[in-house]
Amino acid sequence: MKFRVQLNGMNENPYHKFGLSQNPFPQIAKYEYTHWILQVQKLGGDPIPNTQYIRDILKGCTKEFIDVCCQRFNPGKYVTFEVEFPDEA
Repeated sequence: MKFRVQLNGMNENPYHKFGLSQNPFPQIAKYEYTHWILQVQKLGGDPIPNTQYIRDILKGCTKEFIDVCCQRFNPGKYVTFEVEFPDEA
C-alpha cells in the first residue's frame, strides 16, 4: 500500500482555486483506509503552522509515521513524498 503525503508549509491552500479545502479523493480504494487517507490529505490543504498541527491531524496514526511527517515538514515549502505500508487486508 503506497500513497503520497503532501505537507503544505506555504501561506495559501492550493485547493481553494478549485473551491475545495483539500484533495477530496482517497488515494487508496479501500473503505477501511478512507478516514486515514483523508486525514493525511488535510496536510496538503490549509497551511501547516507547526509540527503540533501535524500531530493533531494525525492523532491515532503510528508514532513513526507522525515523526516522519514532522521531520519532512519545511515551513515555506510544499513538500511531497511517498510512504509505503504493508497491506494487512
